[in-house]
Amino acid sequence: MEQQLLLAAMILFVSSMTQGMIGFAFNLLAIPLLIWTGFSLAEAVVLTVIPIFVQLLTNAWKLRDAIVWEDIRLPALIRYMTLPLGIWLLYLLNNLDTAVIKQFVGAMLLLILATQLFVSFKPRASLPLILDILTFGLSGIMLGMLGMGGPPVVLWLMAHDWSPRRTRAFITMVFLAASPVQIALLYWKFGSTLSESFFWGIAATPVVIAGALLGVRIGNSFDKSKLKKAVMFFLFLTALLSLFSPYF
Repeated sequence: MEQQLLLAAMILFVSSMTQGMIGFAFNLLAIPLLIWTGFSLAEAVVLTVIPIFVQLLTNAWKLRDAIVWEDIRLPALIRYMTLPLGIWLLYLLNNLDTAVIKQFVGAMLLLILATQLFVSFKPRASLPLILDILTFGLSGIMLGMLGMGGPPVVLWLMAHDWSPRRTRAFITMVFLAASPVQIALLYWKFGSTLSESFFWGIAATPVVIAGALLGVRIGNSFDKSKLKKAVMFFLFLTALLSLFSPYF
């Protein structure tokens, strides 16, 4: 158990450092690797929620002058409505065989990477309401099911001609708004069986913060485009290993 927790701390540190370097990929990296070290899907999600919540609080404070509340209300509301469905799907997935869960997570990660690589939009001031509903509805489901609610939101933001600071403030506040609800639903659904995972997630928070600070420093010192390519390659490799794990 001690070795597993040490591995988990290392994974959270590296994932947070990666997030600091290129601005995304914390859960895309952490969730599959935590599952590979022996944690269930639900345990992996629970281990990440508290550190992410603390990070979001810190980022929100730094970006408080760039927050446009009108941007956030509808997306946050839509995510509130679909997040419980995602938690229910997580409960169903968590009861499957570990090999099946690895394959499912690997397939979802491949889909996310392919979408980010090959889908692009012409930036504009706003999108039709139906796209807002689909984007943030899917984001809420993915957040509850896999702890990976970011990819649909990132694509949605790519289609907007917002400033970088407004974009960062938006994604921070939309994620922050969902975090307490996600934590409450996870505890309600899994609290009796995953109380230790909640505790270890809290204990790992300083490790995650340290990784993020180091990642920001590295990202400021190196070419971010090269760092992003290296991370994308590693994520792609992780997805393939997860997808084909039963054959190894």
